[in-house]
Amino acid sequence: MIRTVFGVDEYLKSWAAKLIGIKEFGPSVAIGVKAGDEIIAAAVYHDFRDGQIEASIAASSRRWATRSVLHTLFAYPFLQVGANRLLVTCNEANEKAMKMNSQLGFIQEGRLRQMYAPHDAIIWGMLKDECKWIKGQDNGQILAINAANAKS
Repeated sequence: MIRTVFGVDEYLKSWAAKLIGIKEFGPSVAIGVKAGDEIIAAAVYHDFRDGQIEASIAASSRRWATRSVLHTLFAYPFLQVGANRLLVTCNEANEKAMKMNSQLGFIQEGRLRQMYAPHDAIIWGMLKDECKWIKGQDNGQILAINAANAKS
């Protein structure tokens, strides 16, 4: 059974950082994906500013990407945090991640030369209104109600 895991940010961030090959994320929040008793993926959300949040996704298995998990991973930045755009960067040599970003609906927006020397990083972005994983969902958010309609 595939399920999401919350509340163990430090463990998930450490797990993801090790898989990605970085030292740490700094201030951030993480959502994990478990198959049975094993973590198979984690999304770390960091660098929230001016309506944009960055995500780093690490996975040890392809089984993590269920429709329910994808809804959760995109609902967090767009519906819970209130970001208008989600940003990810990817080593251009990581063909699987490049393909996954495209399939998830991200758009290539730029390049950071030799960020993963000798390879470049590709910057991928997604706007809230482009996200197919949350379309038609309010995820429990309180919607604005016209004051005149509220009285009737």
